[in-house]
Amino acid sequence: MPSKPPADAEIIIRPDQVRALSSHTRCAIHQIALSQGEVSIREIAEQLGRKPVSLYRHIDQLVEVGVLEEVGTRATTRRDAKIYATKLAYLKYDPENTEMVEALCSVTKSMLKSSASGIAKSLESKEAVTGGAGRDTYICSLFAWLDEQELAEVNEHLRAVRDVFKSKHRKPDAKLMAISIGMHPMPVVPVEHD
Repeated sequence: MPSKPPADAEIIIRPDQVRALSSHTRCAIHQIALSQGEVSIREIAEQLGRKPVSLYRHIDQLVEVGVLEEVGTRATTRRDAKIYATKLAYLKYDPENTEMVEALCSVTKSMLKSSASGIAKSLESKEAVTGGAGRDTYICSLFAWLDEQELAEVNEHLRAVRDVFKSKHRKPDAKLMAISIGMHPMPVVPVEHD
């Protein structure tokens, strides 16, 4: 069953918004806000293992370009904490818009580089689980000749994985997980036959 197309309010359409996400930190902030709904800087900082003060500039940049919005405040013991949210879940690809293509290439390289670093840290920690039902670290690179039906099937599985990751709030006994998936057509060079 094909998924419905995203609403315009869910699509990042401006190159400056995409460029803002080319920073690993800003991309992670966006993903936390996207998956958890409304979050404070303190909550984001805890999940990133950083001090809140190190995130203010990044949050300000995301708000400035419209990737995040301040949606209210939440009372804390010291003072009210600003709460941020986003509905922007998708990036629009327009091959005719050179500026957007360059921005998308930049954010893609950043995301996959960050993913590679995260996987390496997981392996180096000696706590990575690489098999069984509790597997939390996975590395895979596959090549296949897929027809339209098979490609549609792969896309449905990828949407299902994305849906598992959507709207997952922090809860006891849960791990903060990241997944990066890159799929693309491979160039085919014709082989000359003798």
